[in-house]
Amino acid sequence: MGAPRKTTILVDNVAVPRFAFGLGSLMQWAPNHAYPLPTDSSKEVSQALKAGFRHINTGDIYTNNESAAESIKASGIARKDLFFSLKLNTYAALGCRGKESMVESTKKEIERFGLDGYVDLLQLHFPPRGHPGNLTNREAWRVLEELKDQKMARIIGLSNWTLADYEDLMDAPDIKYKPQINEYEMNPFLLSDPKLRDLSSYEMKHGIVHMNYGFLSILSGKLPHDGAPELLKELRLLSNETHLTETELLLAWAYDRLDGIVISSSSQEQRLVGLAKLFLEKDQVSLKQSVYDRIEKTASEDGYEGKTIYKHGHMNAAASKG
Repeated sequence: MGAPRKTTILVDNVAVPRFAFGLGSLMQWAPNHAYPLPTDSSKEVSQALKAGFRHINTGDIYTNNESAAESIKASGIARKDLFFSLKLNTYAALGCRGKESMVESTKKEIERFGLDGYVDLLQLHFPPRGHPGNLTNREAWRVLEELKDQKMARIIGLSNWTLADYEDLMDAPDIKYKPQINEYEMNPFLLSDPKLRDLSSYEMKHGIVHMNYGFLSILSGKLPHDGAPELLKELRLLSNETHLTETELLLAWAYDRLDGIVISSSSQEQRLVGLAKLFLEKDQVSLKQSVYDRIEKTASEDGYEGKTIYKHGHMNAAASKG
């Protein structure tokens, strides 16, 4: 077996739980994924909290926040024992009217979830890039800097930002705080994507923590199985050898190999209990390096093209200064 797992990671002198329970994947959608429907996720959130999850990850445009807030308040968990990460919408097309909207939304979610005046991590959900009706990247980041100064956020970060977006922001002469976390999709296939490899190298150089989602997409049906024959076959073999489920294997890979924060969720109580035992309890250990090597080798044989649920058209988009 490998080294003992760290259950938290230190970011800006704040201990961040490395396994976050995400609300986004619990939302129900209209046909053809046209738009999210109002969703009651109170049961799932209650189960997650009961299992031991203390990091909740959501976005202000998610449609299950009200039900999740009810479960969090009913849990009786002290605010100091809860880590709450909130992503702010920056797209005019989704209702953002600029700075005013972002500030109002932050205050609304803080009140809704009963967070005693602050969120632990506040993120820009998308890079706005100054597209029609949007703020520029720098303008949007400045809003987060102000909210941090006002003690409404302990840590500020990003989501779905690219290398071009980073360089635009970091080059700004008046930047006060540098981003400390970037949340974006990663799975074993995407390790071979040169754009994401460059992004990861940049983040390592600047001490930016990666928060990962989408690493279970090949099992959830969000990616076509016919594009990953080698990995699926290898996961079945490894499952028999390690007595872990394929879900647990991929989560272990993300947790141990990407060395940041992982986001996942489930509506199955027993699965949550099992995941909590493996990844939330102290003194758990990582798998052998050879297990992860086999996962990555077979994923590279399947290739990275088309292996995303969040279509990375933004990976080729230019950032807008401001």
